[in-house]
Amino acid sequence: MRIRRAPVASEGFVYIGIFSILAWATAILGFTVLSFLLALLAILNVFFFRDPERNIPNDPEAFLSPADGVIIVIEDSYERDFLNTQVLKISISLAVYDCHINRMPTACRVVATKYTPGSFHIANMPGFLYPDSMKKKSEDNERLSTLVETPEGQQLVVSQIAGFLARRIVSYAKPEMEFKIGERFGMIKFGSRVDLYLPEGSQIEAKVGERVWAGETILARMEINTE
Repeated sequence: MRIRRAPVASEGFVYIGIFSILAWATAILGFTVLSFLLALLAILNVFFFRDPERNIPNDPEAFLSPADGVIIVIEDSYERDFLNTQVLKISISLAVYDCHINRMPTACRVVATKYTPGSFHIANMPGFLYPDSMKKKSEDNERLSTLVETPEGQQLVVSQIAGFLARRIVSYAKPEMEFKIGERFGMIKFGSRVDLYLPEGSQIEAKVGERVWAGETILARMEINTE
C-alpha cells in the first residue's frame, strides 16, 4: 500500500504552529487585527512549505531540474567544490513563493557533501540584471554542495545556495546514500538559488528564462554508452 506524504514539508511545521498558536492566543485576548495577521502568516507558511507530488519522467538519460523556479544562467563554469574543472552550469532562481523542496536530478549515489559558510547576498537575480560586482559577491554566499554519481559513473554536483532571505539550507543527503531520480533530498527555506553542474557532453534541453519544476522538467540529457 502506498503511503501518502503530508502535503506540507515537516520543516514548516514549527513556523505554522507558532503563528497558529499566536493567532489563537491574540484572538482570545481581543487583538483581532493582530490575530488576523498572524493567522495569515500561518496560512502563508503552509503555502511556502507545500510539498506536492510530481510526475517524474521514467527516463534514465534525463537530468531533471532539482528545484522549482526560473533558469537564470546556462554557461560553462568552473566547479570549485569537487570536480575542479570547467563544466556546464545551470542556475535556477527560486522566488519566495516557489516550492522550496529540492529533488535529485538523476538516479544516483551520494559521493560527498561540502558545507561552505559565507555571506547572504542576493543570489537569484536574472543574469541581465546582475551587476558583475553583485555576481561576484553571490559566489561567496553560504552553500551546501552535493557530489553524486550515476549508475553509469557520471559525476555531477548540486549546489544549494543561501540568499538575502533564504538563510536556511536543508539537506538529507549523506555519503553513500542512494536516491531515485526526482527523489526529495532537501530544501532551501524561502527560496534563493540552486546551481547544477552537469557532466561534459550533456545535451541542453532548456533555455534561460524558462520556468522549471523540480523532478519534472528535463534540463539536459546524457547519452548512455551501451558498448
